[in-house]
Amino acid sequence: MRVVVVGGGIGGLALAHGLTLRGIHTDVLERDTDFTLTGGYKLHLGPMAVRALHQLLPPERMARLRAASVRTDAFELAVRTHRGQLLLTAGEVESGESLDIDRITLRRILAEGLEPHLLTDRTATSYDLTGDHVSIRTRPGHVHHADVLVIADGAHSTLIQQLSGGITNRPTGLVGIAGRTSTSALTHTSQDLLRERPSLAVGAGGVGLFTSWHAPQSSYDRTGLTEGPPEPVVIWGMIATEEQLPSDFRNLPSPHLAELAAELLGRRRWLRDLQQLPQRSNPQSVGAFRFLAADPLNVATWAPGPVTALGDAAHAMPPTGGQGAATAIRDAAHLTAELARAADGEVTITEAAASFQRTMLGYAPQAVRDSLEPVRWIKASAHPVARVALTGLLPAAGYLSATVRRFRR
Repeated sequence: MRVVVVGGGIGGLALAHGLTLRGIHTDVLERDTDFTLTGGYKLHLGPMAVRALHQLLPPERMARLRAASVRTDAFELAVRTHRGQLLLTAGEVESGESLDIDRITLRRILAEGLEPHLLTDRTATSYDLTGDHVSIRTRPGHVHHADVLVIADGAHSTLIQQLSGGITNRPTGLVGIAGRTSTSALTHTSQDLLRERPSLAVGAGGVGLFTSWHAPQSSYDRTGLTEGPPEPVVIWGMIATEEQLPSDFRNLPSPHLAELAAELLGRRRWLRDLQQLPQRSNPQSVGAFRFLAADPLNVATWAPGPVTALGDAAHAMPPTGGQGAATAIRDAAHLTAELARAADGEVTITEAAASFQRTMLGYAPQAVRDSLEPVRWIKASAHPVARVALTGLLPAAGYLSATVRRFRR
């Protein structure tokens, strides 16, 4: 069996490790050429995702990943007003090891060890399916052949549109500006507020802010893992309704995005300790993105066969649920197991793909639903009638139950 994975993100790389570990020839086609320039911020990988990684990675790779992570056995999220007032704390003790890790670090660790199989500067444009044979076309002018094609190149994938026959996700109406701020650049009162636990603050006017203190035991640079712990950073993400940002926001330079986030928080009269995050951030760390989401009722509706998909290509979800990477890793573990059965002759490729899709439909649509819940609250806060409720009567019970479901994964 020969497998081609289009997309060297978290899910695609995890899948490639799992398949090569089982002796299945796998190539990964990735448009990026430098993984240190990848976007993204902090990820929470719950027990199910960590167990999936143990199934996918060789022991030495898993050890490097854990060394660059912050280990947790519980998850707590503080819900605050835009003035910093604590409304409630939601969370639970997790049944197994969980890891918090920087997305860039995770992607680079997953890319290591796959060098013979990782083909960069390859942008997939289309595929042809002839019987049981798949041909994948990429720029600049290459054709790759496979028995199985796995589409893992994200929510903007052109191949997933070809497979599904249409658009698989739509904008939610929210956008994000996110970055990193060294804790030494913050006042002591800011540090005290932000150190305790991850926080989601919701203010009036359709603006929210996620913050998380990140202090791993080692960092990851171009030469590999460092010996000592790096300076802690606060990873933050400002969320706003799309009409509050200029139409070209994604093309603005990083320093301008930081200024834009600070200006928007200032305009909405956010607590000064929270405004400091974009104002004092590392300007080059700041990026912007549009929140996209699949329809939870319309996930993986294509006919099973030699072409399938995982991660955001299959079930895009906004980062407000903190589940995108964890769900992609779970996808990779399940698909690895099914393709290994097909490689051993236990089932056909089509039967393996069908079993994978059924399993994925048991958890991915709910992950999308949970991720959309905070989107609804932030959008609702843009309406005058909802502002009083959101600043004083946040629907605590509904939020608490949704959060517990989300982070149990």
